[in-house]
Amino acid sequence: MDDPLVSVVVPAFNAAPTIGLTLSSVASQTYRSLDIVIVDDGSTDETNSIVRRSCQNDSRMRLIEQPNSGVAAARNAGIHASKGDFVAFIDADDLWHPTKIEKQMMVLLGQGPDVALVYSPFRVIDADGNVIASSRRHAASGWVLNRHLQTNIVGNGSSVLARKSVLEEFGGFDPWLREQGAEGCEDLLLQLRIASRYKFCEVPAFLVGYRRHHRNMSADRDRMARSGILAVTKALSETTTPPQSARGVLVRYEWKRFKLAVKRGAWREAATILSRLRRTPELVLSSLWTDLVAVSITQANRATELWANILLKREKIPRRRHFYDYSPIETGLRTSRNVSARQRRLAELDLAYRPQDKQPTGGD
Repeated sequence: MDDPLVSVVVPAFNAAPTIGLTLSSVASQTYRSLDIVIVDDGSTDETNSIVRRSCQNDSRMRLIEQPNSGVAAARNAGIHASKGDFVAFIDADDLWHPTKIEKQMMVLLGQGPDVALVYSPFRVIDADGNVIASSRRHAASGWVLNRHLQTNIVGNGSSVLARKSVLEEFGGFDPWLREQGAEGCEDLLLQLRIASRYKFCEVPAFLVGYRRHHRNMSADRDRMARSGILAVTKALSETTTPPQSARGVLVRYEWKRFKLAVKRGAWREAATILSRLRRTPELVLSSLWTDLVAVSITQANRATELWANILLKREKIPRRRHFYDYSPIETGLRTSRNVSARQRRLAELDLAYRPQDKQPTGGD
């Protein structure tokens, strides 16, 4: 039997430096049954001409052009134009391991219809495609709403492969955040909506290279924090079975905004946020403790990295390797045995979680 068709949606805005490499990583997938839809969201650089050349070289690629409308509208245009029953997303500056779609489809096809989305851990890459960090493996499958609220287990939109019928059920990506001047967490909002009614499944392999640079939308931390608060608040308002972790999640985002306001010297804004945080002192203390632990871990990692650099220089070994030089499956993955007590409690809540209805309440 022929493999089911998978549509790949690539939103692109002024992505000329990277779009060619991204499309090459999609075209090189070992899973060949692909419908590749590139949406040029009003680019003013050479993005359009680069994509057109790629389309001439690969008949599976199609270009859609639209005035600049934001990432949600671009992804929705791709979903609307897609021909497959499954849809994967990749941003125009990221990379995929050649087996990304193959591994994820193998897992998704082996699950029942209540599993709507699969994802994978990822590696953070620099402008040259060299690996600078790796995400942790959350090992979260099944009902994941509480864990996904507490920590974004997916991490980035280029990791996702989902059933098209479910994406359409929720109306795709919500442009509401852009309208609020808080673009950035559209993928999180849709994922939370899906997680409230469907199961997720993790594919335990580093299949995505997430490129970090100054043009990333996520580089604006203040806007991302505000976007996260709005996305989580809206998702919670639509959930008929409110997760028990909800209050702590909102405090965590507010705490992040408080720290950013202090860092900017926006004392009035910081005072306003702090007045709200005073209502939940135990959760603020928990967030502060989490920060202190994170700082200690960071310092330990820096010391380890410094020592490793000394050894590497002695042995004359290159410090960084390209994304494609790594195996997607490596030993030493951090698994559920390494999670905190809080994450174990959230996993128990997810194990008992059941949606009360299957009526969609998504964006337009």
